[in-house]
Amino acid sequence: MEQTLKKQFIRCSISIVFFVILTLIIVLNTLNFRHIAIHTENVLNMIIESNQEISNNSVNIISIPPIPPVPLYNSYSFGHFSIKLDNSGNIIGFNAELNYSISEDTINSYVNKIMMSQKSEGIIDQYKYSVFYNEDITNIYFLDCTLEQTLLYTFLKNSILIGTIAFIAIFSLITIYSKKVARVIAQAYDKQNQFITGVTHELKTPITIIKGNAEVIGIQEGHTMWTKSIIEQSNRLNSLIDYLISLTKLEENTSINKEDFDISELMTESCLFFTGVAKSKSKVIEYEIQPNLFYQGDIQNIELLISILLENALKYSEAQSIIQVKLRHIKGKNTITISNKTQNLDIREYKEWFDRFYRADSSRNSGNSGFGIGLAMAKTIVVNHRGNITAESLDGKTVIIKIIL
Repeated sequence: MEQTLKKQFIRCSISIVFFVILTLIIVLNTLNFRHIAIHTENVLNMIIESNQEISNNSVNIISIPPIPPVPLYNSYSFGHFSIKLDNSGNIIGFNAELNYSISEDTINSYVNKIMMSQKSEGIIDQYKYSVFYNEDITNIYFLDCTLEQTLLYTFLKNSILIGTIAFIAIFSLITIYSKKVARVIAQAYDKQNQFITGVTHELKTPITIIKGNAEVIGIQEGHTMWTKSIIEQSNRLNSLIDYLISLTKLEENTSINKEDFDISELMTESCLFFTGVAKSKSKVIEYEIQPNLFYQGDIQNIELLISILLENALKYSEAQSIIQVKLRHIKGKNTITISNKTQNLDIREYKEWFDRFYRADSSRNSGNSGFGIGLAMAKTIVVNHRGNITAESLDGKTVIIKIIL
């Protein structure tokens, strides 16, 4: 049990840590991207607002006056140039900052792509561009964002690296301390089971004596409502003790005796047995069992599992209702579903039904006797077989218990 708790603790903790680190990386990189995007937008706008005259010479490089400094970066960290086009899309002017060069073929390629896209602004390769139409002239301004892209990718790389290192470090710490945490929980759970086992054994003897005395009084003096009540409640307490002992044994002995058996035949026999019980309660069991399905597990525990679920369905289903039982082989696994109509349901999953001693208020007020242990035993059996069990209502009227083995 300690190993199971340790694995669950590590899995849960690591999932939370991974989610937090991933969220931080995404948020920080998003903020960094927005910051750089706004800054480059501001620089490009300052270049445009400087109203530089684009020369009609498409060969010479003309020096552009310095741009006023902007926050975080100097304007000279941005290479930039501008192009003037005529009404036919021909280049009639070109401006570039001092010592900034770009091939004529590259310029023509950029112009063609921009004119085809018909966008007024965007990004092409490492350049951010903006297009302005003025009568018969089109001006296109380009800003070289190579440095900003490098900073962006460097920040992303570093944040992922730091996040990975932090994740590995935290994972190591969690792995080290999880053993201590799991041991404390396991010890508390073992003590609880030892207490339950001790108490149940101590209670069994006096309850048996009380029941025996009541039966003797009934034989000698005739049974009265009092002796009958004593015997009935003694039987009920004995049933509770047997349930508690069985549950404790199931939880302590997680290793099971595996054997191959025909689960289809076992399900059919269980349904036939409970058909008579259902008939006495004016209810019907309808079963649809896929034949010749085999399973490797503890046949006695699986039989107990099916009995618990059918008994639970008969106890809490509506009067004159139909209980549907199905066994199917789906995606390589045996899937059992038991459904029945009942009252006071919400459309949701009912995980709490599998907790020890859980009984809903509607069950307590319905007059059905029970201890809230049956489904806890069912879950323990399924978990010991490394399966999964769920209970849910999809329409607020019918409860479906599904087991995957």
